[in-house]
Amino acid sequence: MKYYKFYILLAVTLIVTAGIFAFFKPDQVTASSQINTVHQPNHFLSSKSSESGFPRENLNITKNQLEDAKKETILFHEVQDNDLNSSERVFASKSKNGMAINYNQNIIETKKIGDVVKFQMLEYGLNRSGKIVDIEKVDDDIIRWRGEFDQKIPERNYFTITQSHKDRYTIIQVYSDVGNYIAEIKNGQGRVQTMDQGIEDQELHDH
Repeated sequence: MKYYKFYILLAVTLIVTAGIFAFFKPDQVTASSQINTVHQPNHFLSSKSSESGFPRENLNITKNQLEDAKKETILFHEVQDNDLNSSERVFASKSKNGMAINYNQNIIETKKIGDVVKFQMLEYGLNRSGKIVDIEKVDDDIIRWRGEFDQKIPERNYFTITQSHKDRYTIIQVYSDVGNYIAEIKNGQGRVQTMDQGIEDQELHDH
């Protein structure tokens, strides 16, 4: 009789334990999934983007413009100050120093994680290619691309491109072993300067 009660108690204990395990296990899996989802809610993965396949949902450009932007990898081209539009010349001349540039904002808009872009800053002795490693949605309009230069120490050689599509305003920051640079661009034209001459990308929120 003594052993009979023992076996009954053991059986009940096993049944209750199994029931508790089955009840709580799905919740633990769900909670774990939720935690992993919360870590980077504003970052795009290579397989996660808009229906168009690009970080931004609607670029509002023609098919030809889209195809040209997808094929292009050079982000901007140097121009003379006289080549700047009169309305942008004042904007780009906050400092007399720096390299005046033309910039097509659609080029970076068509780039995804793993794509390569090129920086031709010959005035500063910089001519490099870099790969996009992260894309962050700052808010409903502003997106930031981050990349690393090929065959360089990534902690010291990287770039960020923070862009408002609505305001056609962009800040590019370049960090390299030959110097750090920043470009402020409005309506496709702007100026590249050394970092101590430029502005902070927080100013993007003011435009």
